[in-house]
Amino acid sequence: MKIFDVHMHIGDKHAWTEEAFGFLMSLGHRYEERLYDEDGNQNDSELHNILIDEGVEHAILLPEYAPKTTGIHPVERVIEIAEKYPRFIPFGFINPSLHHSTQEFERQLNLGIRGLKIHPVHCEHYVNDRNLYPLYDRCMQLNMPVMMHAGTSIFTGSKMRYADPYSYDDVATDFPDLTIILAHGGRGFWYQQAEFMVKRHKNVYIDVCGLPPQNLLKLFPVLPRFPEKFLFGTDFPGVPGIRTNAEAIYGLKISLEAKELICYGNAMRVILPDRA
Repeated sequence: MKIFDVHMHIGDKHAWTEEAFGFLMSLGHRYEERLYDEDGNQNDSELHNILIDEGVEHAILLPEYAPKTTGIHPVERVIEIAEKYPRFIPFGFINPSLHHSTQEFERQLNLGIRGLKIHPVHCEHYVNDRNLYPLYDRCMQLNMPVMMHAGTSIFTGSKMRYADPYSYDDVATDFPDLTIILAHGGRGFWYQQAEFMVKRHKNVYIDVCGLPPQNLLKLFPVLPRFPEKFLFGTDFPGVPGIRTNAEAIYGLKISLEAKELICYGNAMRVILPDRA
């Protein structure tokens, strides 16, 4: 069983808000002792060892710039880890409230990011904000995927209005050749809309992180017909076990080919097409 985790977070304990760190560790407590030293600093070599132990071939590392909700985890740390351990794929992150979007994106691009994360719910903007359109155009030209948080968040300061599914459809329509990953697949209140988007738009995918893998067929009845549109992710470290989640997908009543696509093959094609 090969695993490609498209949704992992990094960050020293002090870089997270207290609420966010407490929630993540309530789910991923088995990783806490290995990941952090007595001062709360993340142990990068142990992070890498965890992936090896869990059977993860590749993983996307996500920075975050959301001081009102979860904290700031600089893109430089993501790049640093990925340079030491090529198993990781570094993504960037833009918060229009903190960044001059185009300048910051180019800076992160020069650092070596392989994709871009947008988090409207934590950063108080819509994904169809026209200030972001030059970034989407740039990513489309570079064949670089854009991951968008799609759905709810429990953290203080999150604003659900910015998860309006029609704003995501705007971007997919205006940039038909842009690869869009809907992180969490519309979690909470728009699974059906997310499912429709992966059927309608050729380059839209669902990242199943943060969802109970054993419930995926209930949440997305279309999954057996469109397994090529779903990507495995965990929201690590906020997960009881990476391999455990992958095994739950392998327990679904879908074809072996579909399971292999979801857990590994689709991400290789979408994220690392040069290695697929």
